Amino acid sequence: MITLPYSRNKRYLTGIDWIIHVLNYMTRKETGAGFMSQVVMELHGKVDLLQTESSLSAFIKKYPVLNGHTSRDFNLAPYWKIPTAGTDKISFETIHIKDSQKKEAPFDDVLTSLEKGINRPFKNRKEHIVFHLISTGEKSYVAMTFDHLVFDARNAEAFLNIFQKEWEGGEDSGNMTITEPAHLSMWTDKFKAGQRVNRAFIKIAGKAPPRVFPLPSGKNGFKFKILSFSRKETEAIAENAFNEAGYLMLMPYALAASVCALHGIFKVRGISSGDYVIPVSIDTRKQEEITKQMFFNHVSFFIFKAKASDASDFKALLKSLKEQMYAQVGSDLPGDICKASLLMRIAPASLLGSLLKLYFKGEIASFCFSYVGKTAYTSPYFMGNKITNIFHMPRTPVPPGIGIFFQQSNEKLNVILSYLDGMLSADEAGLILTSLKSRLGVE
Repeated sequence: MITLPYSRNKRYLTGIDWIIHVLNYMTRKETGAGFMSQVVMELHGKVDLLQTESSLSAFIKKYPVLNGHTSRDFNLAPYWKIPTAGTDKISFETIHIKDSQKKEAPFDDVLTSLEKGINRPFKNRKEHIVFHLISTGEKSYVAMTFDHLVFDARNAEAFLNIFQKEWEGGEDSGNMTITEPAHLSMWTDKFKAGQRVNRAFIKIAGKAPPRVFPLPSGKNGFKFKILSFSRKETEAIAENAFNEAGYLMLMPYALAASVCALHGIFKVRGISSGDYVIPVSIDTRKQEEITKQMFFNHVSFFIFKAKASDASDFKALLKSLKEQMYAQVGSDLPGDICKASLLMRIAPASLLGSLLKLYFKGEIASFCFSYVGKTAYTSPYFMGNKITNIFHMPRTPVPPGIGIFFQQSNEKLNVILSYLDGMLSADEAGLILTSLKSRLGVE
């Protein structure tokens, strides 16, 4: 067995980390900003601006990993180059929104401000986290814009959760050792996983490219629509999923509903070629595992194909998606993707982006989807203010430039529609959420 030499003190990037780098490269090339996301805390009360900024700055300074950048080692494996000390300066933007009566502004006005934050590129390759604070009436919103190169969705929540615990007087968790081996061994296992992934992708791809929305021209930012369900509505959706899909089948149920909602817009547009191909990111870690693996990306993927002929038949569509999920769990496709992607790290992001498009005839997917279950943020408060909701605003990889994301906070479900500005009209985006709400059984 051949094992190439590597440094045990470095944080080498995993294959999934490198795929995220590729998506970041592709998205930045198309839009001018990379593969970023934003976790937003909606708070009851007014946040102390100076205290929030100083507390967050002191906390982040303990994590130099957040000021690192990608490099390649002598063995050609990419790694995250971490400086010896963290920065004591973070970008922190404050916005006050008032309506004509000086009361709480409509949420659409808040969302517009949040969109500006998530669409603003990072200043340089060493900046990976920015904060925005919005106040309106008796509400505040604390938004952390983060780079997917350093955080996945649940890790971003866990990071803020640790900050809150320390702020409350809990244990100091700073200065943790962050390393990852280079995974330059077990080559046969990786190559066999690559062969299985290759066969699976070829089978999913078929003969025609997937059905997609055309990308708008120009360096466009992202628009968002957010649907927040009450606790009672969330319980009703879970019950509907149980009755129609079965126990613990909320993910395929939500995915099927999303396909149906988007299919309606494709039909109105007259886009009728190809089936739907949807990558679904999954994170199966337990809460304690997230705390130990707080940085970088710890997800894998299912790849689903929804036949256009099934998209108007919810029962048939749901049956197909469940069967695919069972088959991919049984064959461990997500595990094979993790192993096979380790072989891809040798390729530059620009080359690998082109190679990924070969499977699907120049496309990547019809849309992106994820279901982030129970939030990794466990406190009901943020710096003394009661949390009323936590939601995410991810910039979807481009292509496809559109995604639907389900996420839970405080036993309440949020649905986020993310799309490139110009890809959908405001009416179309609204219709997607209306159709989705109806299909989930909540009127």
